[in-house]
Amino acid sequence: MYEPSHRVLPVDQGTDASRRNFLRSGLAVASLGTAALWLPGASVAVADAAFDLHLDRSSYRRGDLARLTIRENVDFKRRMVVSGPGDTRWHKIAGDKSHSVFVAKVQDAGRVTVRLQNRITETFHGSKSLDLDVKTGYPHPDEPFLAYSAGSFFRSRVDGAPVHHTATRRFQRFMRRHRDQRQYAYPLIRGTQGNDWGMPYALGHRGDPVWTLTGVVPSPVSRLRTVGFHAPHWFGDTLTGTSDSPFVVIDRASGRSIWAANAHVVGRRQIRVSAAGFYDHRSNGLDTRNPRSNARVNYRSRGAIPDAMVIRRDLVDHAIRTGGDLGHVLHMFMVETSSAAGSCHPMVGYESGKQGFGAEGQRIAIAPHVNIDARGLSPEGEVIARTLQNYGCYLGDNSGSSSGLKAEQESRGHKVWKGRLPVDTLRGITWDDFVVLPKGWQ
Repeated sequence: MYEPSHRVLPVDQGTDASRRNFLRSGLAVASLGTAALWLPGASVAVADAAFDLHLDRSSYRRGDLARLTIRENVDFKRRMVVSGPGDTRWHKIAGDKSHSVFVAKVQDAGRVTVRLQNRITETFHGSKSLDLDVKTGYPHPDEPFLAYSAGSFFRSRVDGAPVHHTATRRFQRFMRRHRDQRQYAYPLIRGTQGNDWGMPYALGHRGDPVWTLTGVVPSPVSRLRTVGFHAPHWFGDTLTGTSDSPFVVIDRASGRSIWAANAHVVGRRQIRVSAAGFYDHRSNGLDTRNPRSNARVNYRSRGAIPDAMVIRRDLVDHAIRTGGDLGHVLHMFMVETSSAAGSCHPMVGYESGKQGFGAEGQRIAIAPHVNIDARGLSPEGEVIARTLQNYGCYLGDNSGSSSGLKAEQESRGHKVWKGRLPVDTLRGITWDDFVVLPKGWQ
């Protein structure tokens, strides 16, 4: 992930050339056998005085991109030989004097071995291996639904992303000094345990009631007035009535994700709003005003992605079962963005009068060398932190207070989390663990 400290080779470069170039940078990559890849996973790690291996999932599906982090406390003048089954080809994408990150495309189950030796003295420091668990049959019938195409920003990882080092230092300094942020060194989770500032959310199906909108409904999404969308009968009870009172509904029947703000139930399955939008699930999940969008119907205020605005319970549960992550980019509600910085992909607009940090749409992520398993997080916290490391988040809104993420909103009759996702779920992660990516990177 992120900016490499050594030369990164293109995937299609020959094995011999790859080996020669990696040796020049203190690294060798070997491809062996036919069977497996490494399993980023769960809390799988092997350690001794020389180095340890860390995998960011407990299992993969064939074709997934796997990531292996190697941490070391030995001489930097070393050669690493990373071997895996089959035609697996490993490539180093990041590293410094204490860690290295390799990626490869998963093919089959088996074992990955790392050998470490000094490249000058040839002193052998030992080898370690990890077993890989590769699932067959994709997608699994129990996997929760994720909208948009595989190439969408919403589902794009940050592997290999460059780091904007100057912006990273500015971001970290800003987060330490801003008057509304100094108290919290980590993103807060909102919408649980009596907090009403989360995201009311529902998954709609064809058999669910049809809801319609009234009030300020922009013309590009005027069908929300007449055709409406499907959502469960209890959906209206989750609306918070706060000053922004938003909601997100993923309507599988219409194939759209709907967002609205200042939502209040005013009639039988009718909701008055001050803003609304929707995105088509078959698209790449970008507002039609974004030059990279492939859909004419997608429209949402300033181009924010509805599905990124909520941490869903079903995705958290699935990630805990599989040792994975949420599978998508998150939308950060930032303490204060910078109007002077404007907006960038995926956003198409920005709020005025803000004098904070970053453009709306700018992407940040937990750096790849951060060992999430060592931060003392709950299973739910590890899932969210892995998501922030693998996919990152973009600055999407001004929060009006300290920065945070919105969880699926709990209400008196809709107990979603039952104490599992408190406001300080990410305590143990700090803003200094984050890096800033260049504007518009995907």
